[in-house]
Amino acid sequence: MKIKKIKILKNKVVITFSDNDEKMEINKDIFVNFYLYEGKEISNKELKEIKNQNDSFSYLAYAFKLRQKSLYSEYKMREKLYDKGANKEQVDYVIKVLKQNDLIDDDAFIEDFIEYYNSLNYGKNKIKTKLLEKGIFQERIDKIKFPVTIERKKAKNILPKLERKYEKYNDKQKKQHIYQAYISNGFDNDIAMEMLEEVKDNNPKEENKKLERDFDKIYLRYKKKYNKKELRNKVLMALVNKGYKMKDVINLIERKGL
Repeated sequence: MKIKKIKILKNKVVITFSDNDEKMEINKDIFVNFYLYEGKEISNKELKEIKNQNDSFSYLAYAFKLRQKSLYSEYKMREKLYDKGANKEQVDYVIKVLKQNDLIDDDAFIEDFIEYYNSLNYGKNKIKTKLLEKGIFQERIDKIKFPVTIERKKAKNILPKLERKYEKYNDKQKKQHIYQAYISNGFDNDIAMEMLEEVKDNNPKEENKKLERDFDKIYLRYKKKYNKKELRNKVLMALVNKGYKMKDVINLIERKGL
């Protein structure tokens, strides 16, 4: 193909070819890399190389833009580039440039990632899952150390919040919910059980108020379905299953004349 016209703009160079006035836009850096001038004949091989390098620069610009917005592991950045249409050679080129400029570093990525999620008081299991989602391979994740002292500190940090969140429940239910919250937040069973030992029980007066509240709800639900003996048994078992002590439930039922 023969170059008919070259127009240099602010951010790009537009080349017009004699054949059908076909136009091609390329990066200025690419234009400088090749000896291009009006009237020059370009072989298909050279044209293909120009386009390939130009695409590589476009993918590099895309990668820089992504990196400005967020951290990426090498795997996830490669995934983004492939989704954009880059081939392996172009992806390898972009990753190489990013690494040379310290914009892709999985070790630094992992360190920053863990520091951030530790600050949010997430347990190690949730952090590991999120690292896997970010494209860090399992073999690498398995080598990460999570000191138990830090896990315990994070767990203690969120205990007051969990106690407030579940304060409407009786003692047993409250502990069940707190335990499940710790597991959901990525803490090991040992840490969760250790934290349960620090959960404050409701004072007896408050626990009795909750018992009476639940008694009223359950009684209203069952009173039209069962006779007095069945009703008593159904109410008793429902309250015990909710975590109330048998003796407290029996005392209340007797006070209510059930």
